[in-house]
Amino acid sequence: MPRHTETNRQQHRALGVFATCLETITARVLKATNAARESLPSAKGRGRFTHTWTRLTESVVRPHRRVDGSFTFAYSGRKSYMKFVKSPRKEWNAEIFILTGDAILTSGFSPEFPSGARGWIWKQTKDDGCTDRHGIAPHCICEAATYVDTPGSYRLVSVERENEMHVIQHASDERVTYGKQPVLFFPRRRFTIDPTRNHHVVRFELLYDKVPRAVIEKDWVQNDTGLWYVRHYRYEMLPVLEGEGGYSWEFRLDAFEPNAAVPETTFSLGSLGLPVGAHILDNRVQPPNRIEIRAPDLTTIKTPFAPAISVANARTNGRHPVSDRL
Repeated sequence: MPRHTETNRQQHRALGVFATCLETITARVLKATNAARESLPSAKGRGRFTHTWTRLTESVVRPHRRVDGSFTFAYSGRKSYMKFVKSPRKEWNAEIFILTGDAILTSGFSPEFPSGARGWIWKQTKDDGCTDRHGIAPHCICEAATYVDTPGSYRLVSVERENEMHVIQHASDERVTYGKQPVLFFPRRRFTIDPTRNHHVVRFELLYDKVPRAVIEKDWVQNDTGLWYVRHYRYEMLPVLEGEGGYSWEFRLDAFEPNAAVPETTFSLGSLGLPVGAHILDNRVQPPNRIEIRAPDLTTIKTPFAPAISVANARTNGRHPVSDRL
C-alpha cells in the first residue's frame, strides 16, 4: 500500500473524529444554554457590581477609575429593570434602567439636579436589549458568548482539550482595520466549555492575532432545583494599542430568585422613583418632550428615593402622548 494513501486515510479518520467531537460539544452547549434560558421566564434578585476604566500604558493595562456598588434587578419576559445604588457611569447617587422592548426609561439621582432627580425616555432599538450600557439582565448573561455553532465570517480552526475543558477556536481570513493609525489584525474567537458545568461556556475571548481584545467569564452554579445560572459575570474590553482606553464590568449575585412574580408596574414610569418637581425628557421626539412631575400617586409603587410619579398629574408640552405603561 502506498504510504501517501495510508496517510490520507489517517487524515480523513482524524477529520471524522474532529467533526463528530465538534458536533457533540456544540449540541451540548446549545442544549445547556436553551435549558437555562427557558428556566428564566422571570427572575429577580440583588448583588454587587464593579465598573472599571483602564488604559494601556507602557504595555501594561492600568485602571484609572473604578465604581463599586450594589444593584437590584427584575426580569419578566422581554422587559427588564435594574437599579444601581451609585451610578456605574456618572457621579450620581443612584441610577435606574427600565427596558420595555419599545422604550428605555432611565432616572438619575444627584444633588446636581434642582429636584434631586431627572428622568429620560429613549426609543429602544434591537441592539439595546443586552448592552452593558444599561446593566446586564440575567437572561442576557446566560446567552452571552454561546454562539459556538454560528461561525459566520469565521471558520473553525480547532477543537482541543485543555485542563479537562473543551476549547473551540474560530478564525477569520478577513483582516480588521483598527486604531487611528490603522493596524491590521486577523481576529480569532476562542470558547472554553466546562463539561462539569453542564457544558456551559465559562470563558470567551476575542483576539486580534494573539492579542486579547475582549474577554467574558461566567461562573455557572446550580441551585437546589437543578437550575443553572451565572453567579459571577465579568466582561472586559481590553485596550490593544498604547495609550488606548478600555473598561470592565463585574456582576456578583448575592440573591437570585428564578420564576419570580414580577408586577407589571415594575416596568412603568412609576418605577423610576422620581419625586414631585422632577422632570422627564422624552427623546423619542425632537426637540425632546419635557414632562414635569406635579403630584405623587400612592397607587403606583414606591421607591427608597421618593414617592413614585403620577403621569396623570404630569404636565407635558404636548408633542408626544405619554403612557405610564409605555
